[in-house]
Amino acid sequence: MSVTPSEPTIAAYPSGSTVLVIGASGVIGSAVVRHLAGRAGVSVVAAARRPEPPDAGNVVALPVDLSDRSAGAGDDSLAAVTHLVYCAYVDAPGWQAQNEPNALLFEAATEFAERHCPGLRHVTLLQGMKAYGSHLGRFKTPARESDPRIPHRHFYYDQQDRLAARAAARGWAWTALRPHVVIGPARRSPLNLAAVLAVHGALCRARGEAFYFPGPEAAFDAVYQATDAGLLARAIEWAGADPRAEGEIFNITNGDFFRWRHLWPAIARALELEPDGPRPEKLAETMAGAGADWDRLVAAHRLEANRIDDLVSWPFADYVFHTTHDVMADTLKCRRAGFLAFAESEAVIVERLAELRRLRIVP
Repeated sequence: MSVTPSEPTIAAYPSGSTVLVIGASGVIGSAVVRHLAGRAGVSVVAAARRPEPPDAGNVVALPVDLSDRSAGAGDDSLAAVTHLVYCAYVDAPGWQAQNEPNALLFEAATEFAERHCPGLRHVTLLQGMKAYGSHLGRFKTPARESDPRIPHRHFYYDQQDRLAARAAARGWAWTALRPHVVIGPARRSPLNLAAVLAVHGALCRARGEAFYFPGPEAAFDAVYQATDAGLLARAIEWAGADPRAEGEIFNITNGDFFRWRHLWPAIARALELEPDGPRPEKLAETMAGAGADWDRLVAAHRLEANRIDDLVSWPFADYVFHTTHDVMADTLKCRRAGFLAFAESEAVIVERLAELRRLRIVP
């Protein structure tokens, strides 16, 4: 992964900070926990329904169900929280169906913080390109943070409006970040592009097929972008530490663009497969019975015993591989505000695929 040589100028959490990560088992939340693990002077409370066991002395795992108002009661680690990173998400079939549960979950999270985190100073909210209508078809590119909201309800707006109101009332600072298709090694985050590619490749190999692109020709050729989980974790820390980020929205991507047609051979090589071209199918349909095939691969290769549905969301994969229009975000605003890191998407994807294999998550 390539980054700028000016990393020391990127703001970091001050000593004495305690960071509460809500959604700590997902691809973004787990990246934040890894990024801060072992950091001197910074503590982490990793909150999730099923948090990973901590592997550093400065990390506390907090099993929490935000729908339970008694959650967190009596937990001393919460009283010291200074920064909240909200990256939880509730999936639902269809864009409109996602609005209400995600709005309610964030409402529960802010109430949780109000009850248990009296020293909270900053909240970082994770959004994405759907704020610009990327899920609805062609939209203005490159998308800029100053672009008007789309004329449809989206829970990003619900969450941001609630956050701005609560921050004003409670004296919190806040920042919203907008990545796109995050790439990382999380074990229980189906909305993870690296896992989608790795599992699709493993099933192609098991079936004796070449590594085909599961989408139409137009998606194969559209301009696309991605965000490395490690890069995003650093942006999250910057957002919570740099005063220039307060009350602002920032696009956070790797900073480059690609077309799947040009990237596909490198991904195939990383997976030790022969690349093939587009096949306009819906993986949610063709992979409906893949669970048994995956279980056989897990047993044969002695992998972590993860169910395929815990690793991959095929509807998410279809969203990515059936996007036939350009997806491009302008990232000049975050650079002007002090976040200067970037990454090369091809190198990131290849490295994250290798990481998944080293961790014995995929064969």
